[in-house]
Amino acid sequence: MSDLLGIAPLVEIDAIASAGALLLLDSLPYLAEDAVVLAVVDPSVGRDRDLAVRTGDGRLLVGPDNGLFTFLSEPIAESVELTTPPEAAPTFHGRDLFAPIAAKLVSGAPLGDLGKRRHEEPMRLAQAWASKVGEAWRAEVLHCDRFGDLISNLPIRALARIRAVNGHRVRTVETYEEAAPNELVALVGSSGRIEFAMREQSAASRLHAMPGETLLVT
Repeated sequence: MSDLLGIAPLVEIDAIASAGALLLLDSLPYLAEDAVVLAVVDPSVGRDRDLAVRTGDGRLLVGPDNGLFTFLSEPIAESVELTTPPEAAPTFHGRDLFAPIAAKLVSGAPLGDLGKRRHEEPMRLAQAWASKVGEAWRAEVLHCDRFGDLISNLPIRALARIRAVNGHRVRTVETYEEAAPNELVALVGSSGRIEFAMREQSAASRLHAMPGETLLVT
């Protein structure tokens, strides 16, 4: 382990980056411990915000430093800033920067040889975790699946007290089957996070909410 003790800067929540961060976190447990993961979401091409990191469990991750690594549960053991090669296209760093770096790591290149050592933690999305507002919670939509279910950043402990979201009455259940037709419910989904759903309907449409938007949960 290295002594990466810098405080991670916070950036305002971005719908694309937060969804990417969530999918990255959910995928990592199913990958080999020596996996090389190339993750590119909204890379903000042209900025010097590109990283390759090694997590405490040995996985190597390559991607933009835009909040994509917000939910990593393992500490960062080593991190380097990537330098964009002069021949790279200004609009396609996924091909011209990230992919070649990932290929070098797969081929056994030492991480420290691929960029300038960085001592700061990756950027974290500022509103990636819900906050208490009196007896209520101000939460964010992290992801909306194809069924219109809204995956939130609410802590699991909040589930038992949920009664309404954005003024709409909510009932807590354990399975989708328990919901009545057209009923808005809250439950812990397969990702292990609290989500809002409707049986055979779209919670996103009912709440007029999409990734990156705020939910007031009472």
